[in-house]
Amino acid sequence: MSTNVGGPVVTSTTISAIATITVFTRHGSECAKAGDPQWKRCNCRKSLYIRENGRTSYVSAKTRSWEQAERVAQAERDKRDPVKVELARIAEVEAKKESQRQAKLIPLADALTQWIGGLKDITETSRKAYESTRRRILRWAESKSLVNVSDVTSELLVQWHAAWSPDAEEKANRLALTTQAALLVRLRSFYTWATAVGYTEKNPTLLLRSISQDESSTMPLTPEQFEALLKATEMLDTESRYNAQKIGAQLRAVFLVQRWTGLRIGDVVKLPKSALKGNTMTLTTQKTGEKIEAIVPDHVLAALSSLPLRKEEHPDYWFWSRKCSATVNTNKWVRKVRQLNKHLNFKDEEGQPMEFRSHMLRDTFAVEMLLHGMELENVSKLLSHKSIAVTEKYYAKWVKARQRKLHTEVKAALRRMGATVGGD
Repeated sequence: MSTNVGGPVVTSTTISAIATITVFTRHGSECAKAGDPQWKRCNCRKSLYIRENGRTSYVSAKTRSWEQAERVAQAERDKRDPVKVELARIAEVEAKKESQRQAKLIPLADALTQWIGGLKDITETSRKAYESTRRRILRWAESKSLVNVSDVTSELLVQWHAAWSPDAEEKANRLALTTQAALLVRLRSFYTWATAVGYTEKNPTLLLRSISQDESSTMPLTPEQFEALLKATEMLDTESRYNAQKIGAQLRAVFLVQRWTGLRIGDVVKLPKSALKGNTMTLTTQKTGEKIEAIVPDHVLAALSSLPLRKEEHPDYWFWSRKCSATVNTNKWVRKVRQLNKHLNFKDEEGQPMEFRSHMLRDTFAVEMLLHGMELENVSKLLSHKSIAVTEKYYAKWVKARQRKLHTEVKAALRRMGATVGGD
C-alpha cells in the first residue's frame, strides 16, 4: 500500500484493517533531499503518517533520528494491536498483584512479635512460653532460609512436624509429646491470625495432624526403672571431669520430689527453700497458676537437706541461681535430664525402647496413687488439673487397673472364707 504525503510517495506498514502507521521525514527547505520523505540519514525532523478509520493524521515523532522515530511508530502500532494490548493489560494486572504481594511481605520475626504482643489475658508464664515458641520457630525458619510469613509452606511444615518425633533422625528437632502438642497449638494459632490479617493468603498449618495425647503417652516407671534412673545419676557423675559438672545429687533430689509429689520439673527446679515447712511444700504451679500443698516424705526431705551448697545456685534455692529466668533454668535442667538416657535402657510395656522424660515421674506419682486406692478426683487435685476430665483422659486405664486389683483382693478374701470363685 502507498500513500501520497504532500506530493512524495510514502510506503506504509499495515497494522490492521483500519490502521496504517509509517515514518517519514519533514525536510527543511535547505535540505538536499527535500524531495524524498523516505530519506533517513539527514538531520531533518521525523514524523508519523497515521491512517486510521478512514482518517489521516500527521504526528511529530519528536526526534530527528529515523531509528528513534521507528521506535515511536512501533509503540503506536502496539497500542492498536489487540494481542499486544491484551498482553500489556495482563502484564499490568500481574505487576499490580506483585506490587501488592511485595507490600505484604512481612518478616516472620516481626509478625510473631506483633502476634504475641496482641495476646490478651495470659499469665506472665504463658507469655514466656509463647516467646520460647517464637524463638523455636525462628531457629527453624533460619535453618531453611525463610524470612517472611508467606515463605512458609505446608510442605515445609509437614517435614518439620515429622522431625519432632522422639524417634526422628534429627536430634535438634526432637520434642517430647507435651512440647509437640503445645508448639502445634501455638503454630496453628499464629498462622490463623496471620491469614486473617492478610500476611499470607493460605494457612500452611491446615495439613498438620494433631499430636496424639492418648493413653499411650502415659508412661509411669516401675520401681525397678526408678532405681535404675537414680543409679544413672551416679554414672553421669563418674564420667564428668570437673566437680562443677557433678550434679548427680541434685538430679536425684529433683527426681525424688517429682516421684513423690507429682510436681512438674519446672516447678521443682524453681522451688525456694522457704516453700518447705516440715513435710509440707507450698507453691503456685507455673502452668495452671494453682496454689497447692504437697506432702513430702521424710526420705525426700533428707535428700533435699543433704544437698551441698553449690556456688552456681542462689543460697535461698536448691536448683536455681536466680541469674536467669525460670524458663531458662527449666530448660537447663531438662537438657541435663536427657543426658541420662545414654545410661538407661528403658523399655515400654510392649518391649520397645523408651526414652526417659521427667514427666514420667509425674505419671508414676499419679498411677501409684490410683493403684493404692486414692480416688481419681483427689489425684486430679494433687496434679493441679483444671478438671477431673483432664485426669481421666490420661489415667483412665489405671483406674481400671485399680479395679482389677480390687477384684483380685475380693476373690482372695472370699477364698480365705472358704468360698469358691470361678470354678475353684
